[in-house]
Amino acid sequence: ESKSMKKIFNTTVRSLIFAIAIASTVSARAPSPAFAAAKKVADSSTAVEHLHVGQKIANYFRSFGLPDLAVLALISALPVVELRGAVPVGVWMGLPISKVLPVCVLGNMAPIVPLLFLLRNDKLKELMSPILSRAEKKSASLGVGSIEKQWASLAAFVGIPLPGTGAWTGAMGAFLLGMPTAVALSSIFTGVVSAGMIMTAITLAGKKGGITALAILALITGREFFAKKEEEGA
Repeated sequence: ESKSMKKIFNTTVRSLIFAIAIASTVSARAPSPAFAAAKKVADSSTAVEHLHVGQKIANYFRSFGLPDLAVLALISALPVVELRGAVPVGVWMGLPISKVLPVCVLGNMAPIVPLLFLLRNDKLKELMSPILSRAEKKSASLGVGSIEKQWASLAAFVGIPLPGTGAWTGAMGAFLLGMPTAVALSSIFTGVVSAGMIMTAITLAGKKGGITALAILALITGREFFAKKEEEGA
């Protein structure tokens, strides 16, 4: 078990370092926030800006006088919206991606830690039973295989920004499957960082950037998977 935890820790650290490197590369190639903000002002003279849900939520929190980084962290912490909705909002606010990505990751993870412990309360479980049943259906396949495979499956589930996935659903799924808290947290954290990298690439470099980031992540995940298979066969 200690070897499994060590492998999981090493994979988490590698994923984090890789995500930071990719985000730095993408942000270096992207237009600066000042340029984007100036372009937005120029465009607004000819067209009315249509705000999406995340931007409307940001403006609502801003109305209380909160600083933009605090607003971004709050948006990232919200279920459904999470980091995937907050990263584009941060860029829209004109914040540098070097601040947007870490704030969104920390904001997304902030409610997950207490959530995993609060779900142990029977009354809360009963109150959340409709949500938990939906989460159980979506995450049923995560409990298949060894603890390393469960970890990789959960990280991929959280990390690929598709409807119905994310840190909140992943945390509930991990709890229902009885995954150890430390394993679940490290897996969800890796998934959140991966989702942040994908959303950063999509926001700054368009769909091609997102596809490239996703392809690189798939390559790394495949390499880890086959490496583990070789170790098991040895």
